[in-house]
Amino acid sequence: MQQPSVSIVVPVYNEVPNQHDDSFRVRIQGLLALLRPCDELVLVDGGSIDFSWPTIKALASHPQVSAIQSEKGRARQMNAGAAKAHGDVLLFLHADTVLKIEAWQEFIQKLGANGNAAFWGRFDVRISGESKWLPMVAWFMNQRSRLSKIGTGDQGLFLGRDLFERVGGFPEQPLMEDIELCKRLKRIAPRQFVPIRKPLVTSGRRWDVHGAWKTIVLMWRFRYQYWRGVSAQELARQYADTREKRSLTVAVFAKYPQAGRVKTRLEPLLGADQCAEFARYLLLSTLDKLHGVNVVLWTDGGTDAEWDALLEGSQFSGPVQRHIQPTGHLGLRMECAVQTHLKESRVVVLLGPDAVQFSKTDLQQLERAAQTHSMAFVPALDGGYVALACTRCVPAVFSETIRWGTASVAEQTKAALHMQCISAQWFQAQMDIDEPDDLKAAIQHGFVPEDWATHYS
Repeated sequence: MQQPSVSIVVPVYNEVPNQHDDSFRVRIQGLLALLRPCDELVLVDGGSIDFSWPTIKALASHPQVSAIQSEKGRARQMNAGAAKAHGDVLLFLHADTVLKIEAWQEFIQKLGANGNAAFWGRFDVRISGESKWLPMVAWFMNQRSRLSKIGTGDQGLFLGRDLFERVGGFPEQPLMEDIELCKRLKRIAPRQFVPIRKPLVTSGRRWDVHGAWKTIVLMWRFRYQYWRGVSAQELARQYADTREKRSLTVAVFAKYPQAGRVKTRLEPLLGADQCAEFARYLLLSTLDKLHGVNVVLWTDGGTDAEWDALLEGSQFSGPVQRHIQPTGHLGLRMECAVQTHLKESRVVVLLGPDAVQFSKTDLQQLERAAQTHSMAFVPALDGGYVALACTRCVPAVFSETIRWGTASVAEQTKAALHMQCISAQWFQAQMDIDEPDDLKAAIQHGFVPEDWATHYS
């Protein structure tokens, strides 16, 4: 009898923060090494704004890989992947899960023993991370699941296509979609539950970040509330409120200071080479000004070695985390940074290195204003803005309809906020440096030292 074919469906959202991050690609290539000729891999992007979608499209050059996009949401993405898949059995894996060959082999053996594919189940799980409690967390997860026949997405849920269609796929809810799927499967096929003892390996990052016991209590509380009838939407709101985040991240946007590519409007005054030196001064002085703040550098151009060498000249404490700016207009690049950092920070500030008047006091005021109004801006004298702070992402503020790089950016941003009925706080306009007169005025007012060229030499 021919064994059922398998479609592995992986929902993806912002898994590749920069072009040099190979961890996601390595996990996918590990899955490909396991596949039999009859199997396939379906990668479903939920509208990522980092490098995930280009990476997925590149992986789809393999004949057994399909790459599609759907609306964001794990349930929506997995349902979209199932609709695209051709396999007799659907296996749903989280993007941060590693499927080892031993677990895959046991899974294939179970397929052989259940040739009609009318079964469902999950894998045991092992959690990788720093907390010493993670092995015990995994043991309890596995035992509870074995007794209750309720699996979680971390455990790699699988089921025959016919069963998937009979239960209507994953319920499109923001949380507990895996629990609800298993509850429905228990009602129609309780005897077809097949647990795989060889474990998957899943990331223990949330336990490490939030604390093992705190996370355990939180998850059990949510399951109890869901059992009592609390809606998935309400639980998702509670989950968002309970996630511990750092107070602030400052994302500094910078081009690599290459002659002829940076501060070109200053060339009549400085020349191309000195423009590059001035851009280097602006960046390093900005980083030094942000001493003690969680700063992430979003770069455009330059190699890793060139950035490492450049940043050695800064007095900034510790290594500077770096992301590569995605392609596209400035608004899209800023939106990517906001989306990325709001996952772990309550307030995100976007700042350019030529905001020479901007101080730590301004940063503190901007952070407080964002906590009150959700968005706050320090406008620039030339009609743009030198800094933005937010506690949520408002796509209209980063739209391609805003004429980026013009003197109308601030006014268009205010209009976009008005259309969204959002009241942001705007501070007094500050200087940034684009034209020769800007540099002369900055030196005259003491925002840039006259001997700037001797700094960071």
